[in-house]
Amino acid sequence: MTAATHRPTVAEIDLGALRHNFRALRALAPGGELMVVVKADAYGHGAVTVARTLLGEGCRHFGVATLDEARELREAGISSRIYLQAGFFPEQARHIVELDLTPFVFDVALIGLLDDAAIASGRRDFPIHLKIDSGATRLGVMPPQIGDLIAAVRRAKAVRLEGVCTLLANAGDPSSPITDAQLRVFHAALDTLAANGMRPEIVHVANSAALVMRQDSHFNFVRPGLAIYGLPPVPAVRERVALRPVMTFKTRLMQLKNAPAGSGVGYGHTFIAPRDCMIGVLPVGYADGYRRGLQHGGEVIVRGARAPVVGAVSMDLTTIDVTDVPDAAVGDEVILWGAGGADMISVNDVARLAQTISYEMLCTVGRRVPRISRE
Repeated sequence: MTAATHRPTVAEIDLGALRHNFRALRALAPGGELMVVVKADAYGHGAVTVARTLLGEGCRHFGVATLDEARELREAGISSRIYLQAGFFPEQARHIVELDLTPFVFDVALIGLLDDAAIASGRRDFPIHLKIDSGATRLGVMPPQIGDLIAAVRRAKAVRLEGVCTLLANAGDPSSPITDAQLRVFHAALDTLAANGMRPEIVHVANSAALVMRQDSHFNFVRPGLAIYGLPPVPAVRERVALRPVMTFKTRLMQLKNAPAGSGVGYGHTFIAPRDCMIGVLPVGYADGYRRGLQHGGEVIVRGARAPVVGAVSMDLTTIDVTDVPDAAVGDEVILWGAGGADMISVNDVARLAQTISYEMLCTVGRRVPRISRE
């Protein structure tokens, strides 16, 4: 990285940590394959980089949310299986076939459209996965509609029911009666399919939390998302598998200035210096994904020491109090989240301060923040 080509604010992506997490999670599901979720630009980590790295680890299956996300991977030369997880509209059926995607079908009417698109393209064995709504009340075929789906698949000439899946609404609680109830509904759906001569070869339910804590949800495929990127979706996951955070969000000190006691800092003077302070200015703000709410209790790491965020986080700049950081200097590296020396700021902790979740924090690290990979 050079100042001429990149901003000083970057998201550093640790590919060694990514590989470690993949291996650790794969070891928890020896009877199944991992469909690694790379939607939302791999949770902000860079979908193409993540996919290429994990191809080297033997990963053959990737999940995305949109056609554009799938197209980006295909244009980057990723020829592995790509699953369209978050639904699609009828007019997109042709593009799904052209991109050779495996869609999660959530509405019976979509089967005929996919069949027509497959026939038009010369396909005779186009795989689809049925997404059953087992109780999350989101996208999915309701159990009473399974009979209609079976009939639609039988009518199809080019579509094949390869897989069946569902979404768990509360997998983070291993003793949740919600998960128990959903698994019962899901098993009943599998029984209905089997009674009608349909036994999909791929069955998948488990997300990151369920992969770690609910072995009864594994079947023969699992769909890790957040855990691949080194973050436990709930604290109990941390206790059962050693994950390494993949992203370090960092910047550099741009300016230092003395602020006498009583000085107001930033928009609205939401911080008034209680003593003579040394204020550091950082070239990062909410347009980069560093949330405005972090002015209330946020901290960064400078020279191995914690420094509080003070004053309003603005679109492009953030101010910190480095009065108690010896020898702080312009150009110093500043860790927004990730490891800094012997200390670490977890994005989970940052998310709690911002009154959101780590998923959102990672996904909203802005496009103008360069992703810099390291081994």
